Amino acid sequence: MKYFHPYELVDKETYEKLGYDSLSLFKPFALQALDDLREFFGVPITVNNWWNGGSFQWRGLRNSSCPQYSAGSQHSIGNAFDLDVQGFTAEQARSRIIECKDHLLLHKIMRLEGGVNWVHFGLLHVVNRIYVFKA
Repeated sequence: MKYFHPYELVDKETYEKLGYDSLSLFKPFALQALDDLREFFGVPITVNNWWNGGSFQWRGLRNSSCPQYSAGSQHSIGNAFDLDVQGFTAEQARSRIIECKDHLLLHKIMRLEGGVNWVHFGLLHVVNRIYVFKA
């Protein structure tokens, strides 16, 4: 990964157990898409921040210790992220991704969640890129 450390993507317990190897729990295309998204925006992106005193630890990988765990979730198989893009509201970031969806750095992103105050993206294949869903 070019822009992210493993502890930014997994919960504290997983990082303490696996360290750098926790990246192996993610789909390689998902990790690449996250780096590409960071490069596209050109500003820091926050997934988890537990490591510096923040409250987020489940916005990347979600395992059975997570209160929102679902075996069918793309988060649970390392194929989705929730994040914040510095300097953008979630709606601004989503709109920019949709507007520029054909940009080479965004071609892996297939799904976005709408109506939330964070950016959720996943790589679950859909017919009409980019599909915006509401949970």
